Amino acid sequence: MEDVESVVQQMCSGDSGAFDIIFRRFDRAVYRTAFLITGDKEIAGEVMQEVFISVWKYRKTYNPEKSTFATWLQRITVNQCNRKLANAKNAALSIEELEDADNIIAASSMSNPEEVIVTREEYERLLSALNELDIPHRTVIVLRFFNDLSYKEIADAVDIPIGTVKSRLNNALKQIKQLYFRGGWGCEL
Repeated sequence: MEDVESVVQQMCSGDSGAFDIIFRRFDRAVYRTAFLITGDKEIAGEVMQEVFISVWKYRKTYNPEKSTFATWLQRITVNQCNRKLANAKNAALSIEELEDADNIIAASSMSNPEEVIVTREEYERLLSALNELDIPHRTVIVLRFFNDLSYKEIADAVDIPIGTVKSRLNNALKQIKQLYFRGGWGCEL
């Protein structure tokens, strides 16, 4: 398989076959990010479709000197999530919708079965804690810990300064820690 950047170059030149490769390579990651930010499977599916429509429509605006394709894709995903949630009062992650939570965990780049064993109950607790966060804080947590983006990549994807990324992450982690202790879960973070 060709490296991502060469396939992206082909796509940017109008090659629809390259776009298909990009779609197959990134569709699950875009869906996972959208679901974790929006908390709704249906909205996440809509966001995923809109993201890839935007990728094709604006392919000529991608500048590899400015960011990696993955960072550009994350930015489009976050922007589409924000558009969808602009009128939503509560974007809560529904535990009931997580029939395939184990698949979401396994799909995460940070989840290696040999290194991390996360029970469904622990994952549900994490989602409950994420539920309590506002969208800006939830977004940086998802991008950092579920998508393994660097501070700079998050800053580029969300279009905020690196200092704001660090501040939001710090505040979000403090909130999650408080939620774990408030919930009586008794684990150290």
